[in-house]
Amino acid sequence: MSTLLQTDALDLAARIARRDLSVREATESAIASIERQNPTLNAVVAERFDAARAEADEMDRDRPEQLPPLWGVPFLLKDVNLYSSVLPTRFASRFFASAQPRGDSAMVRRWREGGLVVLGTTNTPEFAGDFTTEPLFYGTCRNPWNVGVTVGGSSGGAGAAVASGMVPLAHGTDLGGSIRIPAACCGVFGFKPSVGLNPLGPWWDEIAGGLDSDHVLSRSVRDSAAALDLTAGPDCGTRNGRLAPTGGFLKGLDTATGPLRIGLATKTAYRQSAGAAQVAAVEKVAHLLDAMGHVVVPYEFPVEAQFGAWFDSLWIVEVLHLVEERARELGRQPERDELEPMTWAYIEQARRLSALDLLEARVNMTTVAQAIGRSMNEIDLVLTPALGEDPAPLNTLTFAACGSDLQTWVERGYRFAPFATPANLAGQPSAVLPVSLTASGLPVAVQITGRPGADALVLRLSKALEDAIGWAGLPE
Repeated sequence: MSTLLQTDALDLAARIARRDLSVREATESAIASIERQNPTLNAVVAERFDAARAEADEMDRDRPEQLPPLWGVPFLLKDVNLYSSVLPTRFASRFFASAQPRGDSAMVRRWREGGLVVLGTTNTPEFAGDFTTEPLFYGTCRNPWNVGVTVGGSSGGAGAAVASGMVPLAHGTDLGGSIRIPAACCGVFGFKPSVGLNPLGPWWDEIAGGLDSDHVLSRSVRDSAAALDLTAGPDCGTRNGRLAPTGGFLKGLDTATGPLRIGLATKTAYRQSAGAAQVAAVEKVAHLLDAMGHVVVPYEFPVEAQFGAWFDSLWIVEVLHLVEERARELGRQPERDELEPMTWAYIEQARRLSALDLLEARVNMTTVAQAIGRSMNEIDLVLTPALGEDPAPLNTLTFAACGSDLQTWVERGYRFAPFATPANLAGQPSAVLPVSLTASGLPVAVQITGRPGADALVLRLSKALEDAIGWAGLPE
């Protein structure tokens, strides 16, 4: 068990490659860690432990001569977006409780071909639609740093699993911060790639009008780069795909960036300031960047980044689509208790949308993206807090805690996590890196965002900062 608790994925895979550790031993270690911690954290909501053991034994018997960098590493899938042939995707919804495995999405196929051993699926809010991971179907996911505070959303189960040492990396999705918010709450590294870099097919070409990017949460920057090397690049039929750089992301991590011009913002697009701990973390990183020879200058989000209600139109129609697709499969509509109250509220809103509403939302998204692009004409990257405040107590961000009122829920959620969504609207690569602790011992993180396609640059600077900060990575 201590192997996983003290290492990252690449180190674990290197031990397996040297035969210091078998794939079966690594798998058993992860399973033991899950079984010990999951009753408290509720990060893993479905498992395939016996099948994973059998796969691990087969991998130990039939080792290829050249092992991929992450070969033999235990892994967890998130319960939304992607499908697999080994576990159902249930979207944390009672209406999907009896769903069956559909087949491997392109990214899942690439992860498995790269030697990752899928152990199960992780907790998430219903349809990944919340800032916190407290779904009614699976129950609350708890933070290993403090079980009374949120793990964030929507990849909260992944964040808790990686932070606690259950696995060294896990699948996450990011439509409005859903990789980066849990990474910040749980003190792990979270990276949202440029839109189109990782394929979402074959069932989707894009998700939520292009807002979403899937990738992983990890113990280290280099693990994230190695995982990106497995998955990046267009799949068959992808219209909007991006190519990975020659040589890959992992090999390029230690390439010198040269002096960069980095914009610093501690206020949101709505000109609201982040909390004291978040501002202090950004200032700490700014001093480090200055010492590295970079130039840090003030930055303001353009006024166009103050997105409106049209933003929700881009993703709630996909929830409606999933529900209607499931209804056709079952031959019936969902009962009232098979979807959460917030999902019903958004479905009703989605049914009122017209084709013109959806087109205008996409036009608005393009306007935001262009404005953000212009605002970065004279800078290479933007440094901000990851969150607007410290990780919130449980039962303060949910729809019910906000009086079951959508507007109240939106305002509360974006006060908590106001810095993530602009990168989704602009299709930018964006990383969250833990840098310090609050007075009460909770992680504090910063966010680094680049222009679309600058994924390698964001990862390289993240790695340089990780080396300088020396983040411990695990709660005591």
